[in-house]
Amino acid sequence: MRKIILASHGSLAEGMQSAVDMILRTKGCEAYGLDTYHEPEQIYAIIEAQVQAEPDTQFIVMTDINGGSVQNQMLHLCNYPNVYVQTGMCLSMVLETILTPEGEALEVMMERICKTSAENMLGCCAKTMTDTQEEELW
Repeated sequence: MRKIILASHGSLAEGMQSAVDMILRTKGCEAYGLDTYHEPEQIYAIIEAQVQAEPDTQFIVMTDINGGSVQNQMLHLCNYPNVYVQTGMCLSMVLETILTPEGEALEVMMERICKTSAENMLGCCAKTMTDTQEEELW
């Protein structure tokens, strides 16, 4: 079994969870943000308790920013063999992680999902719109 947990500064994790729930029409993940829990250590303690209680569950903990206080605290969870921590979460990454069937090696799956998420990023401006054929954008 796989469990996806989002952790962030502010309410980003809860907002991401809300978008996931709206799109999938089901609870696809758990979310913990510093607006609610105030200290990364509080989020860590909640997740660590789950990890210890469910040693046969694969936990994927997604955080907002590399080097931030939340990410730094969640990295301590990597001491458990059933935890994978990924930074840089975005909606496409979270959705693809939830929707990918179990079976693929976790590290391979997350590497593929991160690459796909990066490829989905697109910046546009007036010059882009005039220099690009319509079919290239859509």
